[in-house]
This record gives sequence, structure tokens and C-alpha cells, in this order.
Amino acid sequence: MTIYVTVGDVDTILGSDWAEEAAKPLAVLQANDWLTAKGIPVDVDDERITRAGAYLAKMAAAGTLYADSGGDLKRERVKAEGVEVEEEYQDGARAVAGDMLYIRDLLRPWLNPFGSSVRILSRL
Repeated sequence: MTIYVTVGDVDTILGSDWAEEAAKPLAVLQANDWLTAKGIPVDVDDERITRAGAYLAKMAAAGTLYADSGGDLKRERVKAEGVEVEEEYQDGARAVAGDMLYIRDLLRPWLNPFGSSVRILSRL
């Protein structure tokens, strides 16, 4: 397994109260797996990757890194006794946690805009 961040790194960056002690190893494991799945290079020594890993571990400990999705809401309208609620999202839109937006900004230089399975090849 590739290690981008350790429990010690996360404790240093976020403080030791970011998760219960028993939950920390699994949360860090999921953070490292997420970074590996996104194709983040291991040979780059950049503190932004470590910070992103710390926030990923925090999300994993909170159960939001690999959380279930209820699907994309296209339109909903609820009306009862004078109270009306209406929601409509763009096609393909889904809620994104603030921590995930921060993580994406930290990792922008390494994230492939086409997804992790597409690589651009050049001829030598």
C-alpha cells in the first residue's frame, strides 16, 4: 500500500482530537487508498498532499469520504398548509462537502481532469 499520510501526520496537522483513537488507523488507510485511486504521484514531496490526506482522513473518520449517495435530485416540490419547499439541481450535480473542495484545490496539480483512468500519451 502506498502511504501518503500517517496518523501522526494527521494529528500534527489537525490536532489529536480529529477522531477517536480506535478509528484513526482505518480513516488514514481510506485516505491513502483515496489518494492512490486518484493517481496522486508518490515520488512528489509536497506538503499539500499531506494536508489533503489529513482532511481525507478526517472525512473518513466522520463517515463522509465514502458515504452513500441518495442520487441526484432533479426537482422536488412540497406544499403543505401555506409552506412550500422547492428544490431542483442541474443534471449531474451533487452536493460536495467543503473539505472535499479544499482537498481538490490542494491536489489540483496532480488530479487528472478526465478521471484517473485516462492518460495522455505523447510520441517520443
